[in-house]
Amino acid sequence: MPSFARECKQRLSRVPPIPARTELAGKTVLVTGANVDLGFEASPNFLRLRPSLLIMGVRSVDKGEAAAAALRREFPDARIEVWELDMESSRSLDRLHVAVLNAGLGKPRFERVDEGGCHEVTIHLRPTASSSEPGRLFIVNSGASLGLTLEDPGDARLLDSFDQPGKFNGIGQYGLSKLLVMMFVAKPARTINPKEVIVNCTDPGATKGTAFFCDVNSWIISVALRAFVGLIGRQAADASRVYLHSSLVLGEESHESWTGWIIRAWPKTMYTDQGHQLGEWLWDETLEELKFASVKALAR
Repeated sequence: MPSFARECKQRLSRVPPIPARTELAGKTVLVTGANVDLGFEASPNFLRLRPSLLIMGVRSVDKGEAAAAALRREFPDARIEVWELDMESSRSLDRLHVAVLNAGLGKPRFERVDEGGCHEVTIHLRPTASSSEPGRLFIVNSGASLGLTLEDPGDARLLDSFDQPGKFNGIGQYGLSKLLVMMFVAKPARTINPKEVIVNCTDPGATKGTAFFCDVNSWIISVALRAFVGLIGRQAADASRVYLHSSLVLGEESHESWTGWIIRAWPKTMYTDQGHQLGEWLWDETLEELKFASVKALAR
């Protein structure tokens, strides 16, 4: 089980360097949200390992191409493609070896996403990541989920209990959304053979110099959050190195787990009977929501 002291030690520790033996020759890597912040910082780290192709998944192709141009100048021999891949939509993927679902943001106001977002993209990527050696599918998450629990929705659907603007709490909802992602990922990971695809979640920790809080509309909260990150946060170049540890350095032992550069425990609630039941409901309800995209067959 995670402890507060252990988490503090992890966040204040220096991210170790990537082992010299690590390489990506002949491999294809997808990084979503690759034109800014941690996604952009992670991209040169992957390119130094010489993959055959780096795919930058972005919402705006123009902004993606501008970011790719900078990377092409630094890595003139690299093959880099920019794909429009909106994590709030599913209309955007063949063979992948490493998929880093990184794009994220914090919203202070209630908004609805019409399609399946990260959950749907995760399911669709599962068959494309399989190959002669394990593919890597890892989802960037957050320790904001630690210590949180989900309330039993009673007779209502679990997802419907979050679809209520009057109950929306920006910061609190952020942590709950991360807990939902962990619970969702843990379910299919239990049935996936890690010799085919290694699935895990990772947490780069609080990171300085990102645009993550750009939508916070309370100056008091904004100042407090930025002061907190300034005090304990990592530089983006260091935080992005956590991505490589989770997706490349850790092996099959990291399957179905929460990782940094070490394997960590899931939030405590996920080990309880109620947490397990809520995870089952979340899985079933999400597949029902995504039936328009025919994900049930992929999720078997």
